[in-house]
Amino acid sequence: MEKKCLYQTLGVFVVAFIAATALCNFSSVSFAAEPIVLKGVTGLPRNAIQNQDIPGLADEVFKASNGRLKIEWIGGSEVIPTFDQVEAVKKGVVDMLLCHPRGYFKSHMAVAEAGGLSQLTAWEERKSGAFDLWNKIFREQTNGEYLGRFHSKIKFCIYTNFRINTLEDFKGKNIRVMPLYIPLLQALGATPVTIPPPDVYTAMERGVVQGYLWPEIGIVSVGWHEVTKFVLDPGVFQIEDVVLVNLDKFNKLPKDLQTVLKDSVAKFEFIGTETLEKAAKVEWETMQKRGIQKCSLPPADAKKFVDLAYELTWNKIIKDDPVYGPQLRKLTSK
Repeated sequence: MEKKCLYQTLGVFVVAFIAATALCNFSSVSFAAEPIVLKGVTGLPRNAIQNQDIPGLADEVFKASNGRLKIEWIGGSEVIPTFDQVEAVKKGVVDMLLCHPRGYFKSHMAVAEAGGLSQLTAWEERKSGAFDLWNKIFREQTNGEYLGRFHSKIKFCIYTNFRINTLEDFKGKNIRVMPLYIPLLQALGATPVTIPPPDVYTAMERGVVQGYLWPEIGIVSVGWHEVTKFVLDPGVFQIEDVVLVNLDKFNKLPKDLQTVLKDSVAKFEFIGTETLEKAAKVEWETMQKRGIQKCSLPPADAKKFVDLAYELTWNKIIKDDPVYGPQLRKLTSK
């Protein structure tokens, strides 16, 4: 009887020990390792509509990596000034640019502005060879791994506080630009003014500039509709934002996490484009209700405007970078 009780006691102890050991092992596997954190910034302020899919990308990366990789979006131009962000990622001060206009890479890459002239979507560029060439350039010149871009198809428009009836109406006007648009505005007789996005509202309000170029989305979210009266049709170019990770940081990631990061951004190239296309329609309705009017150029002027935009800008890009410029034009033109 005593032996039976002893065996029963030992059996209970063994079962309890095995259960406790299994629980400890499970805990160590599931919770012991802290995720690798990539801290990222955006070129525009945090509330800009172009940034709205970043939380979704962060969730996708975290889930696809089983919690091993985490993107932490620390903010936008309010955290690090827009024009300083490329250098910050290049030096590893932050790990990622999550949605950063490619034109702001100009001081680091002579060919940077070519991104906005692409006639292809992000997913078409992956097939044409343009994606691989861009990655080669980013690695060489910015110490970055190019992961893709959130948005395609969204064109740029000229927004003004004066009516545009013909191209002659641009003469003598100050227009806020990114470097990408300088040749076009000069050809139209306007004076290009380069200022960071957070300063556009005040510049329009005080008359420093009478207009600005911006995508056909996002002016309501930053309040610029309050100082805008007109928008020019047609638009030109397309959004050319960049998702980039510091190359040293990327190379230290395990190969499977590199794949997770790449695949997640590729997935969100479709999602981000669809999001902005829907938002652009809603925003235009809002702008109309606020009194913003669309100015349509006469057919001859409209054709001249579009032709000038592409030809002059490509000429400048190829002059600035005679090696990569022609290659990108070939790989991104239809």
